[in-house]
Amino acid sequence: MVRKDIFYCEACQGQEGALMTEQRAIKDILESAILAPSGDNCQPWRFTVYGNRIDIFNLPEKDTSLFNFRQRASLVAHGALIENIQIASSALGYKTKLSILPDRANPNLIATVELEESKAGEEPLYPFKQRLTNRKLYKPLPLSEKQRQELVSSAKTLGAGEVRLVESEGEKRAVAKVIGLNDRLVFENRHLHAFLFEQIRWSDAEARETLDGLDIRTLELAPLDAMAFRMFRYWSLMQKLNKIGVSHIIGRQAEKLALSASVLGVVTVGGATDADYLGGGRLVQRVWLEATRNGLSFQPMTGITLLMQKIEEGEVENLSPEQVTVIRKARKELNAAFALAGNTVVMMFRIGHCASPSARSLRLPLDKVVR
Repeated sequence: MVRKDIFYCEACQGQEGALMTEQRAIKDILESAILAPSGDNCQPWRFTVYGNRIDIFNLPEKDTSLFNFRQRASLVAHGALIENIQIASSALGYKTKLSILPDRANPNLIATVELEESKAGEEPLYPFKQRLTNRKLYKPLPLSEKQRQELVSSAKTLGAGEVRLVESEGEKRAVAKVIGLNDRLVFENRHLHAFLFEQIRWSDAEARETLDGLDIRTLELAPLDAMAFRMFRYWSLMQKLNKIGVSHIIGRQAEKLALSASVLGVVTVGGATDADYLGGGRLVQRVWLEATRNGLSFQPMTGITLLMQKIEEGEVENLSPEQVTVIRKARKELNAAFALAGNTVVMMFRIGHCASPSARSLRLPLDKVVR
């Protein structure tokens, strides 16, 4: 029987103290879980709770972006969510028995987690679970050696992949061009363009009504850019503007933002299975939380790396021949910049010093994602 009363335990009468403690713990663990990042804040997850077991499900209809080839963007999001569960459980005094992709007949069952009461562990990343995406222009300040080492070593605890960083101007410029291409393609490909603007929430009221998608304020647009962005949502107009190079201007602006970072980085894994992408998502979350713990700003850039893998596997649907060509070239440039040899890039990111972001993406409450 599914236990939904865990989210209302303060109102329960006549329950034993131990049961109520467990209920509160599961509630706290799931509230930490849903702070995980997801593509355009789609939040592609649902939970069921049976006693001390949590089942985690993917909702494919939540993220229909061209970037989400074979649900890999959503798998990365679920990996980050699972890492939040692991960290929160340990901090709150629970051991976890984790089963990844336990049912081949049900690919949307991402994982099951069984909790067992234990001694609370030291989890230095737990207080920083409210990590944020920061899309502002960063300050031209280097990382300390300590910060650099802690970012790289943050992934080693999982042993499922690695974090690589570049910080020389030449290497950063090569990676920034790939990042710029990502943003350019969003405004040159009708499918990517449509999905982005479906996720935009144009006001605080709209963001609070839906509790998902991208609050326009999180894009950190200057006033004139914000006015132009509203016009860019019309595909017929965007096609005309692209004839005079507007998409290339957007790409160059993304390059500029990337170059302002102290470092640019990638999270890589050894393969391209669903389990690899889940593991990569766990690594992404750890390095992001570590950056937050070090007082650093973080912005993920994932889309084009997923298109690279899509093309590598022979899938070019909804991409023009020209787009396929430039993405293949970008893959070679990215591999060269990070000295990659056969690794699968799960995510690119930039890290640096910056003022706090203007807004945070909201989350659906637990009673909307637990069944």
